[in-house]
Amino acid sequence: MSTRPRGAHRHPHLTALAAAAMVAIAATSCSSSSTSSGTTTTQPTLTGSITVSAASSLTGTFGQIGTQFQSAHPGTTVKFNFGSSGALVTQIQQGAPADVFASASTKDMTTAQTSGDIVGKPVIFARNTLEIVVKPGNPLGIASLADLNKATVVALCTPSAPCGAAAAAVLQQAGITLPTSKVTLGTDSKSTLQQVTSGGADAAIVYVTDAKTVGAIGTGVPIPASWNFITSYPIALVKGTANAALGTAWIAYVVGPRGQKVLRVAGFLAPG
Repeated sequence: MSTRPRGAHRHPHLTALAAAAMVAIAATSCSSSSTSSGTTTTQPTLTGSITVSAASSLTGTFGQIGTQFQSAHPGTTVKFNFGSSGALVTQIQQGAPADVFASASTKDMTTAQTSGDIVGKPVIFARNTLEIVVKPGNPLGIASLADLNKATVVALCTPSAPCGAAAAAVLQQAGITLPTSKVTLGTDSKSTLQQVTSGGADAAIVYVTDAKTVGAIGTGVPIPASWNFITSYPIALVKGTANAALGTAWIAYVVGPRGQKVLRVAGFLAPG
């Protein structure tokens, strides 16, 4: 489960898990390998396509990683289905096409595992935290969670979305109660952010990675680490995938140095 940090030393350290998963994934991916006689054999080149169902907060980064991956593996296609993690689990359970699932919540990944829709052990590949975003120039002078009560409308993710559950935990820990009359709900972090950038809300609580994309149409207000919340992102193969080799290679690429570089630049935290 995701945890609320009181300091960096209390964060779960998942580097070893990620490293172990990379080794396991690399062992099963299509690449050159050596036989017992010492002869090197080349396995078939990756081909075909996969569909990756991923949390909407991964839209920009996975799009970039996908472009890099396809360049590295000509003849492959990575398609994406972005949405709220809980909604994606429901789609997968109902048989929607998916080869890989990348969630913004360990809870939603566990739900997919419990229903028998995941192959193997998921790997944590990134973490995320929250930030307040207000209108450009911060006209209401919102400098803290308590100042959210200055706003007429505050946008939050729906409670069923990972960003909504995280925001609820942050507000509870900070002792802040927002009247329901001033709260508007978005289906995910991106739609919640859009309510501020479009002028419909005075403030929103969204992922740091989404707040970084706001540019000149919003202003970010950091949430102190003592009250913030860390969300872990797991990734795994979906049961029944028709292209396990390509799905496995995609996971290895996301967990590997090139995928991790893209995620760090976007503001995601390392797995541990």
